[in-house]
Amino acid sequence: MPPKTQIELRVVTYQEDGVWLAHCLELDIVAEGKTSRQAFKDVVDLCNLQVNTAVEENDLLSIFRPAPAEFWKMFFTATKKKRVKPSANGVVKEIDERELELV
Repeated sequence: MPPKTQIELRVVTYQEDGVWLAHCLELDIVAEGKTSRQAFKDVVDLCNLQVNTAVEENDLLSIFRPAPAEFWKMFFTATKKKRVKPSANGVVKEIDERELELV
């Protein structure tokens, strides 16, 4: 049996106009919340839904739509928060979260 596919995702959280946004860079999925925690939780839920649907349809490659370069730059200049293992199905191996304080 071939090894199970596992992916790692990156999320940058930041505040814009009084709302927290969490942006998954590999899938270009964005969620918002009143707190950074809520935005992060919501984007993880959306990513898991997207990944699970793609796995069920045997079309995992179709979900990868990288975010624009400006968000990748935000991620790599942001403060590292934590790595989480969010997926019950094991496809999403972990998510690297970083938070950016915009000035």
